[in-house]
Amino acid sequence: GSRGEGVEPDEGGGGRRRMLLAQVLGKALKAAGPGLASAARLSSRVALRTKYTDSSGYTHFRRRSGLPFPGPSSSSSSSSSSPWNKTYVYVSGLVLAGTSAFYVNNLEVVPYTRRSHFVLMSPEQERRLGSQMYRQFLEQHRSAGRLLPQNHQLARLVRKVGKKIAKETESLSAWGGQVDHMKNIKWEFNVVNSDEVNAFVLPGGKVIVYSGLFKVLKSEDELAMVLAHEIGHAVARHNAEKITQQMTITMFRSALFLALGMDIAAGPLMLGLQLPYSRTCENEADTLGLQLMAKACFDPRSGPKAMSRLSSGHASAMPEFLSTHPSSATRVAKLEKQLPEALAVYEGGCHTAGRFFSSFSQF
Repeated sequence: GSRGEGVEPDEGGGGRRRMLLAQVLGKALKAAGPGLASAARLSSRVALRTKYTDSSGYTHFRRRSGLPFPGPSSSSSSSSSSPWNKTYVYVSGLVLAGTSAFYVNNLEVVPYTRRSHFVLMSPEQERRLGSQMYRQFLEQHRSAGRLLPQNHQLARLVRKVGKKIAKETESLSAWGGQVDHMKNIKWEFNVVNSDEVNAFVLPGGKVIVYSGLFKVLKSEDELAMVLAHEIGHAVARHNAEKITQQMTITMFRSALFLALGMDIAAGPLMLGLQLPYSRTCENEADTLGLQLMAKACFDPRSGPKAMSRLSSGHASAMPEFLSTHPSSATRVAKLEKQLPEALAVYEGGCHTAGRFFSSFSQF
């Protein structure tokens, strides 16, 4: 759960969503092409020149004298008094101020958790990309005979539970943060006939569930946790945030490669930023999902049970710090800590007597 975002218990099912996200990212980069090109041209204009050939044909590996950015060979007295040095400081200040203002202006606040995150993609762009990827996915699996028809029992069940939870996203103003993007979402739920134990969401409310989940989950309430987790990714705009992060990292690594001639940032960025960020998104989707299922009158006590079942028999030998997802133990422990608040929502707004018996309904 959001890569497209999914809930797979280990890394085994991640390749498909990484491929889908890569395609979405490619389209986002293409859509943002003019802006990125302008940034690249600006970068090339202000880059320090460290290699040049003089009129005598000699190649020098240092900054050319007379450029607006004095090189190391310049004397400290001439450097400090040079008008070019003042210009450099002035321009650097403007660039820093402009970058800071741009960053702050594009910060959003996730509902309920109140986490601030940097998002460049508008909800409209996100929905267009998601719709295109969703159509391609459906066509591919329908032609292969793996897409269950809408009147199939499992497809009807997923649609019934999913839409009941999705309806609760229309009234999230009490949670604070940005919620306008949840208006007028055209939610769609489909089931792929596969033994894979997985589910994921594409931008714009397009949810895919694999039938292998029904061999693991034992009730509608446990299914509700999985679907609420995916819907939580949409509430938090994790797909748009992830695309923004990938765009930013790509630009940073490209600039670093141009400056140093090598890519030394890939490993540190992956371990220090991308993987921890991915785990944060999964935990956040769990948190939002637990609250959403409670609001939709599904017993939140089934939330930790569902996450525990998903990991049963799928334990990964990979350490958590190398994984895109938190360990099952971490997820279950966090959900259990959040249960009292979710139970208060559930017991305060739902007919618990009737739900007591329906919570035991089996697939």
